[in-house]
Amino acid sequence: MSVPQKIHFDTSTHPNLVELAGYHAYNKYDKEDLLTVNGVDYVVLDTLYGHSSGLDALTVFNMNSEEITIVYVGTDKNQFQDLKTDVQLLSDLTPEQIQAARLYFDKMNNKYMDSGGVSSITGNSLGGALVAAVAIENPEVHAVTINPALLPEGMLEPNESYDNITNYFSTYDVLTQTLMALKLDRIPGHRHEIYNGIPDFAMLGTNHTGYLHKEDGTQYYEIGIKGQPGYGKIYIDADSHIVTSIWTGYPLYGGNSERIEIDKEQLVVLADALSSVVTERLELASSYMGNSVDIVEYEGNNLYQRMRVLQEQFEDLFNNLVGDPLFRNITAISNRLKSEIDRLIILLDLAEVRCKSLNYVLNSPPSELIEHLFNKNISVESVFSEARRQLNDLRDDVDGLTNILHGIVMDLIPELFQGGQEAWYDAVVGELRAHYSIVNGNREKLLTNITEFKKQVEDVAEAFDKKDKSLGHAIRNNGGSILGIDGVQHTNTYTLEQSPYLLMKMKLKDAQVDFAFSRFSSVSHSLLIPLLSKLHLLTFAIEGSLDTISSSIKGATNLAFNGTLIGNLISKFSDFDDQVKSKVYTSLEPIDELTSTLRGIRKGLNQLIHGYPTLLTNFKPYLDSAIFGEDNFYNVHLYNLASIAILKEMDLLFTDIVHQLSSQQAVSIDVLVEVSEKVKQNMGILQEQVERGTIS
Repeated sequence: MSVPQKIHFDTSTHPNLVELAGYHAYNKYDKEDLLTVNGVDYVVLDTLYGHSSGLDALTVFNMNSEEITIVYVGTDKNQFQDLKTDVQLLSDLTPEQIQAARLYFDKMNNKYMDSGGVSSITGNSLGGALVAAVAIENPEVHAVTINPALLPEGMLEPNESYDNITNYFSTYDVLTQTLMALKLDRIPGHRHEIYNGIPDFAMLGTNHTGYLHKEDGTQYYEIGIKGQPGYGKIYIDADSHIVTSIWTGYPLYGGNSERIEIDKEQLVVLADALSSVVTERLELASSYMGNSVDIVEYEGNNLYQRMRVLQEQFEDLFNNLVGDPLFRNITAISNRLKSEIDRLIILLDLAEVRCKSLNYVLNSPPSELIEHLFNKNISVESVFSEARRQLNDLRDDVDGLTNILHGIVMDLIPELFQGGQEAWYDAVVGELRAHYSIVNGNREKLLTNITEFKKQVEDVAEAFDKKDKSLGHAIRNNGGSILGIDGVQHTNTYTLEQSPYLLMKMKLKDAQVDFAFSRFSSVSHSLLIPLLSKLHLLTFAIEGSLDTISSSIKGATNLAFNGTLIGNLISKFSDFDDQVKSKVYTSLEPIDELTSTLRGIRKGLNQLIHGYPTLLTNFKPYLDSAIFGEDNFYNVHLYNLASIAILKEMDLLFTDIVHQLSSQQAVSIDVLVEVSEKVKQNMGILQEQVERGTIS
């Protein structure tokens, strides 16, 4: 298509060039396709796809400014040549793709020379490096990049400023941040940071291009779960984060904008910007803060649920610390271990009954003969009393263990949530609530301050106009009085409240978790381990008593029948030996079961003693989540970062407003300067307070 002759380069198109580079460059357009950028229509004049060097590019025509722009496409991870070029950019070679980019510029510039040629070039990533390579050889062309790659070594003149090139670096772009950290200073021109994106590895690609590439074209991330408190959208499109002068549209980076003459028309422009650009951006920041507050309130309202879940998680960890089913639900008042000890006492009683039966046999005539001849008493009844006492002690101590665990779960765990400056019952939520109460009040003051400032600007503009007309009327009438001027919005003082909270920012949570965990570990360990050790020793003692019983039974009968001549004769000429052995077996059977079960209990107690430190280590992440949900906590951080980005941008904008207003020779404008400076100061206070709600 034919294009009209170019008149000038429109410096207000930086946001448009960034969007062309980071978003539209990656859409496959055809010639004469129409695309819209920030309300401006562009027509595609030419495309170059599939070049042998890997170069992709398109040339577009701005229907408003009648300027021609070349858009160099960034790295296509699926195209080998682009990956190869990225590697070569770290060397002293001149990649073939750079040569192709220069040739394409020359071709388009010559083709549209009658229309003024190519006014601007733009690109992202590899496309940004191609832009720089073309721009350093064509200083008359205006170049804008977003997150550009390096130029090859040796291409730049060390003392050249390359003022025709402007590079925008996204705060969370890994490529440019890494290049700067490594001091690989091969990106020519001016560099400006813009506060777009989200600090998350999953957003690596969009942080680099500055845009999402979804079919519906939306440029926001959904935070949280739809329908739940804290759900919202964070907008990340890079161009909306480029701050430009409300009067000239020129980007406000690298110093103040060129001064303009403030008159009624320019004051109206300021008033319109205050009600649109400034208010809209600050209301977006307010919505981010509102979502943070919703998350905090949700966590606070669910304190008892968080507490109960943590209690259950501790119980599960303790129950699963020992594989033996006997130790399941040991934290409950009624548990299997206690029931098992009751069963062991019954087994001991059974063994005693059977031993009495054995004694009856042993006290029969053959045994009485042996006892008479050798004066041996082989009664075993007396050895059971000590074992029974020990088992009852074991049962009582298991009751004590259960009571201690119950106290840990019901009393000690709820205390983990308490603390903070005001000794809140829910420490982290309490401090965040208190801080946000102040922040929200300050936010309302700031918005009211700006609304009144807008009204003052409108009133001063109207006063300028009336004064000018009144002077003209007086001159035309050869003198006369000046027409009256209506009052101007009164200046109210808005002093933002200082917040004593979140002084360690969101490290508050880590501090609470560490303090609570340390105390919990110390107290629970001092309560549990001594009792567990006592139980462990008691099982040894009971086993010793059972061994004594078993030895007594076996020893007495062996002495009676295997250690004497008469015993041997009785064994040979009667079944008395078999009767005794049968009674011995039935007497030892419950003793053996008792011993086996006690060994299992002792093993379990040993696992509890030695495994409790590991349990505590595994418990800490659950504590961290219970103090404040991990995802929700991070989402508060993200929303606050998004708010801070806007506040930083508005601070930059008000710096320019103060700069422009302070150059005027008018008392009324001086008052506006004072108000705008106060607004800027309050914006800085609010920014610092919101910044406390971030993870540093």
